[in-house]
Amino acid sequence: MGKLNIETITSHDTEQPADSIEWCPHDGWQDVFVCGTYQHERDEEPSSANRVGRILLYRFGAGPDGGDPTDDTLSLLQTIDRSAVLDQKWNPRTNHQLAVAGADGTLALYALSDTSGQLQLDPQTTATLAGDETEERNLLALALDWSPDGKRISVSDSHGCIQLLNVEDGLQSVHSWKVHGFEAWTCAFSRHNENIIFSDGIYLAGGDDCFLCAHDVRCPGEPIMKGKNKTHSAGVTSLLSFARRDHILLTGSYDENVRLFDERQLKCSVSELPLHGGVWRLRSNPLREPDAILCACMYHNFSVVQLNADDSFELVGVYGEHESICYGCDWQQVGKGYRSGRNVIATCSFYDHKLCVSEVTVA
Repeated sequence: MGKLNIETITSHDTEQPADSIEWCPHDGWQDVFVCGTYQHERDEEPSSANRVGRILLYRFGAGPDGGDPTDDTLSLLQTIDRSAVLDQKWNPRTNHQLAVAGADGTLALYALSDTSGQLQLDPQTTATLAGDETEERNLLALALDWSPDGKRISVSDSHGCIQLLNVEDGLQSVHSWKVHGFEAWTCAFSRHNENIIFSDGIYLAGGDDCFLCAHDVRCPGEPIMKGKNKTHSAGVTSLLSFARRDHILLTGSYDENVRLFDERQLKCSVSELPLHGGVWRLRSNPLREPDAILCACMYHNFSVVQLNADDSFELVGVYGEHESICYGCDWQQVGKGYRSGRNVIATCSFYDHKLCVSEVTVA
């Protein structure tokens, strides 16, 4: 892959601060994505009541009723007011389900449907996460991930817990691991062994955390692997189990680096690349250029790095159109047919509440 150009196709004001983007991966709806927002009303003491947000359902390039798939129309189909959204992901397998982690300590499921003649998200079920008994107030669900088979969800929370829920019969709690001393900012299922969940907690100077952990869902006790992260000098905020290559786990950190680990040995990284601004999200491009990783570098820009055959990284593209904290990003999930000739991303930023859809081309 050569150097990349990233040019804005269209943009939209999300009104509230935006922090997450997810394109729908399911056939027929790959032109649909969601954007999550987080509005903190600062005049009161922090609580779930004053952390409000929205799920914004968009369709790109087909108009609100389908229409001509060759245009570049960005249509807002639906707005769902709710508690602030910290993370959201589509079920990778079935049911067109969207899971949403909320600032009210809940995990909510929605179903994408067009039975009413209008494409929309319908609420399915909600589960309140089990908080620390000594501090039940102000529990935030921070990040989530689906198991590769789409039957389970892992959630990390602000009390340092990783929780596992079964989705097949509503949302049933399976197990909870209290493993991090501070906020557990991120979690991810392994794409190489669906019984393994990775997690990491925030790092505080003088604190006792900064552990990258592996949990086996068949063993409800201590993590099967708990590596003290001497390579991370700040908290890990993003984990990406890389399905294309065996045993590869990528991390993004507040210390402004993206790193590659062997999933079988978490104490030190295999390679790393310094970026700028703190790496909040990592998104691979599974259908076009699987080795291209889109990175949300919070206080700098959105960057694309190439994962080379020798496991090294190379910076190949930057996108600097956002003027605030760069949080949400994702590649459009299209491999053939509709828009197969274009490589498209969506990005969003916080205080300027800006959403952009852009085209990625080889320079």
